[in-house]
Amino acid sequence: MANKKKYLRSVSAFKQFIYLSCSLLLLVSRVSFAEFPEMPDAEYQQFLKEFKLKPTLLADNPELVGQFSPDQLSDAIEYLGLSHYSFLHPVIIKGEEVPAILNQPIKDYSIMSVRGGQLVPVPFQIDEKDTKGFVYLEGNAKLEGTKDVIDPNDEVVFMYRDTSEARYDAETMSIEQGEVVKEFEFNLDNKQRFVYLVKNSKQRSKSEYVSYDFDTSTAKSYFYGFRTQTDNFLMFEDFYANVGDKQGARVLDSVFAVIETKVLSKWSPTIHLNTFEDIKAVPVGVISGPVREAVIISLNVVVAGVTVFKINAQMDIFDQMLGFNARINIPGADILTRFLVEPHIIIALDFNEQEGARVNTAISQDTNGFAVVDGKLSDFEKDMNIDRQNTWVWLSSAHAWDVFARINIPDTFPVGVQLYYQDDPNDKVKFESFAGAFPRMGFDVYELPKNFDQIDLDVQFFFPDTLGGIGPQDFKDNEAGNPPQLTVNSIDSSAAYTADVL
Repeated sequence: MANKKKYLRSVSAFKQFIYLSCSLLLLVSRVSFAEFPEMPDAEYQQFLKEFKLKPTLLADNPELVGQFSPDQLSDAIEYLGLSHYSFLHPVIIKGEEVPAILNQPIKDYSIMSVRGGQLVPVPFQIDEKDTKGFVYLEGNAKLEGTKDVIDPNDEVVFMYRDTSEARYDAETMSIEQGEVVKEFEFNLDNKQRFVYLVKNSKQRSKSEYVSYDFDTSTAKSYFYGFRTQTDNFLMFEDFYANVGDKQGARVLDSVFAVIETKVLSKWSPTIHLNTFEDIKAVPVGVISGPVREAVIISLNVVVAGVTVFKINAQMDIFDQMLGFNARINIPGADILTRFLVEPHIIIALDFNEQEGARVNTAISQDTNGFAVVDGKLSDFEKDMNIDRQNTWVWLSSAHAWDVFARINIPDTFPVGVQLYYQDDPNDKVKFESFAGAFPRMGFDVYELPKNFDQIDLDVQFFFPDTLGGIGPQDFKDNEAGNPPQLTVNSIDSSAAYTADVL
């Protein structure tokens, strides 16, 4: 009987322990969720009305974005009739896609959109290109085409969020100056949106989505910001988000770039070059605009104090995206590659304190599922990978922001690519500001073709608030891998629209 009473008391104590533990976990969960900001509903409803009329509202008032809960920010994007990808999607239209404006002065043209039943100016820029394929920086490379004139490869740049669901009506909508010369019609998921190319209008939007200070190598947008070393663009001194429950906290240690190879034999010592000591990404200059800051970079690869070869690159900074395009020209590469054994070119993000984040890649047990960053490799993480055709990687923080990245490799450059991934707080690399991999995630180019003279690498890092309630594979298939389709329309004297045929 005594043993039975002891057993009942033990069961009762165990039940109380389970109850208290569950209560504590629920409390912690509620406290954690309560840490997210939330704008009062009346104020939020007023914001939505103003946001509908002016999508640049967050750029003009960057302090606003930090006042939203994750659900509020998500709802605001959908209130505009946009997805979480199309909200951050920059539109880039080459001059050759609009033949009517070729050889015309750049200063004569601007972009307008329908808001509140009228045409209003939106942020845009027209960037000239150089003969290397980068945005033209005077004194750095040769201009392709004619200065200050729209050439076939020049780019008209604006944000997709600034397009409108409403169409311009010449009979009811006035324009103070100039004329509407082309309609850009976009189709995405069977939904149409519009924006207009205007000539000789003095109206210009004063809003800026992103800014970059070359002297301090500091970038700012309403969504995130960063600062790098002034003499090495890949060495970050700060990188933070302006949303969620840890605003301003550093989330990225560095862009981790490494070149490793053996020479002549697999038994030879490995040559190890890294962004801390050997690969200096020196900013040369910046081409500034309200939508895109294009930083031209020279990467010098140094061995034993001697520059072995140089890499030309361009970093595009948008308000929720970074694009890194590099062209590596190596004199004598056709001879050099014959001696390289097991080469690796690694480009990865070295995150800081992302325990609890969800991760996945294009090849995994479930491409719409996830693994959790917890300091050790699960079976799911061990199975994650990428290849030439399937290159995306994804991290979703627990703090109201995501990273979705992909590498684009030309078909003419047949290399092998695989996942570079580490989830180990004890895995440390020299010179990192925060020791350990929390995680370290990116791309490993591990096979190089013979007899090449140029390497083209294009890496894109998207920073959506979230994927919008869908899995990463769906995000890629339906969003990042399915950009809006453009039709350029002419407007005749009767205000009828006719698609241009190129």
